[in-house]
Amino acid sequence: SSGSPELASVWEDPDFEASEPAFYYARVIEVKKPRWTAYDARYFKEDPPQDSASEIQDRAYSSPVWYTPRGSS
Repeated sequence: SSGSPELASVWEDPDFEASEPAFYYARVIEVKKPRWTAYDARYFKEDPPQDSASEIQDRAYSSPVWYTPRGSS
């Protein structure tokens, strides 16, 4: 019920210098979800372990996009 099934955006680098090499990548943070230990505790009707987190939030990042100025090697 939270988040969006699809996201699209255009971003411009305000500090972009066409004469300088650069790279860009996207980072993604997922909505928090129960950790497997929380599922097991509920299934077996047990108290969840006190020494571990009950939620997990996965993260990912894209492959980099490299920019090389013309005439550079």
